[in-house]
Amino acid sequence: GRYALALGQLDCEELDVRIGGIRALERVARDSPGHHPAVMGMLADFIRERSGPPRPPPGPGRQAPEPSPRPDVQAAITALGRRRTERDLRPVDLAGADLTGADLTGAVLARAVLARADLLAARLVHADLSGADLGGARLTGASLAGADLTGADLADADLVGADLARAEFAGAELTGALWPLGEPVPAGWQRHTGSGQLIAAGTGADRAAARQPHC
Repeated sequence: GRYALALGQLDCEELDVRIGGIRALERVARDSPGHHPAVMGMLADFIRERSGPPRPPPGPGRQAPEPSPRPDVQAAITALGRRRTERDLRPVDLAGADLTGADLTGAVLARAVLARADLLAARLVHADLSGADLGGARLTGASLAGADLTGADLADADLVGADLARAEFAGAELTGALWPLGEPVPAGWQRHTGSGQLIAAGTGADRAAARQPHC
């Protein structure tokens, strides 16, 4: 049926056919709740396996284009970001995926696994990343304006140059995160003067100072 046909299209050499297969799978997941978990798992596999191919250098005298995923990978990212989350049986797994320059505006990725993912210059404006695992992720230059990162794990993540305007970090794990200069540090955290990484307030140098005897 439609499901088997769409699956076959994912392996086609023609880009337009692959994109057609992704859109067909999205319709199958929408129309058939029973197929939803398998479809979303396959789309996540597709993204992890096909993201980040070598990009050809620009021609002589031409400026290098802004980095972005291949059109079929972006189509799969878009489909995942607008799925019917109440039908999920497990979190979306995009661990280690290269999502450089991806458009995830408004994407619903609550509790998603994005550990060690490359999200350089990605657009995550108003994305739902609550409870997501972003440990070690590279978010350099990403736009997280208005994003919900409540309870997310951002330990050792690189956020240098990221736009964090109105982003919510309540309850997030930020140990070792490289925080952008000029952005306010969330309550309960402070920037380590040496490394620039975040540490919990009252730890490290502050705690050592507190142990010193007072005369």
